Amino acid sequence: MNVSSNTHSLGLVLSRARGMMTACFLMTGAALPAQEVMNWEASSHFQLNFHEVVPGLNAAGRHVVTVRFSVTDPLNGGAAWDILNAPEFKQPAGASRLFVDFGWATADYQNTGAANEALAPVPFRVVGGVPSGGGAGVGTALPVMVDALRNARLVGPGFPGWYEVTGVLPVQASGSGVVLLEGHPAWPTVQADGSTLWERVPVTSAHRFFAITDVAPVPRREVVQLNKCQQCHDGELHRGIEIPRLSLHGGNWTENLDVCVTCHNPNQTDIAYRTSGDETPIDFKYLVHAIHGTKRRQDPLVVVGFRGAVNDYSGVHFPSTVANCVVCHADNGRRGTFELPLAASVVGSTLDSRSVPGVQVDVDPANDLKMTPTVSVCSSCHDSNKALGHMMSRKTGGSFSATLADMGSGRVVERCVTCHGPGKDKSVRKVHEIEEVKSSRRKSARATDED
Repeated sequence: MNVSSNTHSLGLVLSRARGMMTACFLMTGAALPAQEVMNWEASSHFQLNFHEVVPGLNAAGRHVVTVRFSVTDPLNGGAAWDILNAPEFKQPAGASRLFVDFGWATADYQNTGAANEALAPVPFRVVGGVPSGGGAGVGTALPVMVDALRNARLVGPGFPGWYEVTGVLPVQASGSGVVLLEGHPAWPTVQADGSTLWERVPVTSAHRFFAITDVAPVPRREVVQLNKCQQCHDGELHRGIEIPRLSLHGGNWTENLDVCVTCHNPNQTDIAYRTSGDETPIDFKYLVHAIHGTKRRQDPLVVVGFRGAVNDYSGVHFPSTVANCVVCHADNGRRGTFELPLAASVVGSTLDSRSVPGVQVDVDPANDLKMTPTVSVCSSCHDSNKALGHMMSRKTGGSFSATLADMGSGRVVERCVTCHGPGKDKSVRKVHEIEEVKSSRRKSARATDED
């Protein structure tokens, strides 16, 4: 591509896009890392439960959140697991893992201050020659994460199997937050040689919203629906290829979209594992559209991820009509979550966090150069010279190099809704031919019934 622009970040869009998710879509020759072997059969023995989430202030006036939880076995009458002693939770090398994570704010997660309240750049981690210490990457906007297997305390008599951890939030935390319970126990399987292999067990992650400075908890908006994702992500064959269920990052985050968006938020890029080149947004709205729409993209979607692995998603094939937003998005037939305008709280995706690859990670979002919110979504698939030029035209008002202050003050304002809003001649619903797709499917279904 050779679109000329005096904006720093347009070149980042034109070069290529990368992310950190393991590919879980129908693939045709994609050069992607193999997923961890998961023991799904053992999943039915584990359920993650929240009992109490209590926000408050400590003696220093800091926001703290006390979380009481349990892990139970539905196949054993709901008996509680002893997570501090049971071998299923004591296996080394990451086979057993259980974390309690805290993210904010639900208006649109940014997790500002989680790395450090001073928002000072964080040194890039290289351990044993492996970028980010073989996985302990410093992200630009990760949540506060507490290792429950190391830090949990028994609640006490009268609460069998209940454990408690406390999270301390930075001064920047406000609004409403979310607490996540995620990870995986291990399960023993006897091998042919008689040895025992402990396999990771993907367990549905849990989440609960809580108030920080809000009067009452405000949930995050629903955009896509998990049951729609699972029409493909069901572990079954689709067009001759098995599409795995949604358990990502080594089985740590499983079949819960509210967990995904807490880390894959607007301020997050792949800088945690990148030692050179332009960083790329891994914001959920950008990354997932880009993966689904890779066949439409002009430039390949290339990912620098865990342990510095470079992954090319060019071979991914979405097993449906990629333009049909309602395959994934919530839609009541009158207004879908894919339509404009986006919610006023939506934050644009970071293209450049002002980090230095392989040297330091800038965790201050005020420095970020961002795409405006609608551009963040549309450019993930529509990345031709013509499309990008249209998005950043004076008429449209989009930008690839806006700061949070630019958008918050009104210096940069998108006007996409003028032509692409509901009822307009070029509305998203019309341009994507969603009603035509629905009509075609109804006709096909009727024809099948008649046959």
